[in-house]
Amino acid sequence: MKTRLTTREGFDKLKAEFDYLWREDRPEVTKKVTWAASLGDRSENADYQYNKKRLR
Repeated sequence: MKTRLTTREGFDKLKAEFDYLWREDRPEVTKKVTWAASLGDRSENADYQYNKKRLR
């Protein structure tokens, strides 16, 4: 017998979070990473490092 590990409501919440992260948050973060990378030295650029981690 298969046991459901999540409810329909839980699945809908996860799907909504995924859609938000993929369609709204990620494009903003990639713009910030691009901007921060254009500033030069990435090893000392906190904006670049922070937003690169957020993409992971």
